[in-house]
Amino acid sequence: MKNIFILGCALLLAATGCKRETQTTQPTVVATAKAPESAIVTKAKGIVLPEFKLDSVTLSVALQRLAIAAKQNDPERKGVNFMIKRSYVAAAIPKITLDLKNVTLEEATERVAKAAGIRVSAQDSAYIFDPR
Repeated sequence: MKNIFILGCALLLAATGCKRETQTTQPTVVATAKAPESAIVTKAKGIVLPEFKLDSVTLSVALQRLAIAAKQNDPERKGVNFMIKRSYVAAAIPKITLDLKNVTLEEATERVAKAAGIRVSAQDSAYIFDPR
């Protein structure tokens, strides 16, 4: 609003006798907070898989193996949950082949989704694979 007032005064200076303000305002910097990371993502980043291989398997089998690897390599031995949304569509997804070494569970999850050509999102209690 101040900038509009200053511009208006400059244009109407002769007609109204308005004095031009010389004070400049500093731009306002607004910090945007990053959304807090979900607990499941934090946990997945803390689980390292020394080796994770898939050789031409379905998405369902890939997620079963990922869940087993997560549980085996989780210091708490709990792992994380994986779910397929619209599982009736999952049969049309191409077979998945991966050979990963020393990756976090989060990265392995992302790589499985990428290899399958689908989306994955971290929800409160599980990673959800969505083959739209």
